[in-house]
Amino acid sequence: CNVLVGACSVSSGINAEYGRLVTMTFFNGDTKKTYQDGRVVYQFLKDGITQTQRPDGSETTLFPTGQEETKKPDGSIHIKYPDNSTKITYSNGEEKSVYNDGTVVTVDRTGQKLILLPNGQREVHTASFKRREYPDGTTKTVFNDGRQETVHSNGRIRKKDAKGNLVSDVVLNKAGGVVVDYLNRRAA
Repeated sequence: CNVLVGACSVSSGINAEYGRLVTMTFFNGDTKKTYQDGRVVYQFLKDGITQTQRPDGSETTLFPTGQEETKKPDGSIHIKYPDNSTKITYSNGEEKSVYNDGTVVTVDRTGQKLILLPNGQREVHTASFKRREYPDGTTKTVFNDGRQETVHSNGRIRKKDAKGNLVSDVVLNKAGGVVVDYLNRRAA
């Protein structure tokens, strides 16, 4: 059945694969298909975007680039990029991104970011510092004021001021006492 209504035409019928199907074609070439199972698919001809609304309340938008964005009823947004990387933004503000090289980035509600790298390294970004943690236990921290601190797994600690000048370079024993002071060139 085809009907011309205003600036669009409407057709309906039975589709072997989908059952009852109502198609509206608008004057600009966009189409809206309503399926028997409750799905509504709107295709924007000019932009090449397809938007699907499902009975469960989720909505998926497919862009011509291959990016797919799904809004879930719980308020979360799931994005799949053409390179198969993904990003989920949860309704509480937390985020999780997984990149195709295996890198995982999470951001909590406070804005603190944790980056897990495929080589076993981790990065922590907070409001006051950024720190990289290496598999051998070494950590490198850069503070917002420019100061830097490197703590090696063998107990060596190097500190630099905001201008990059070395201010401390020591090795500590397990009790926290200085064993070697490289800056002052002396052993304790």
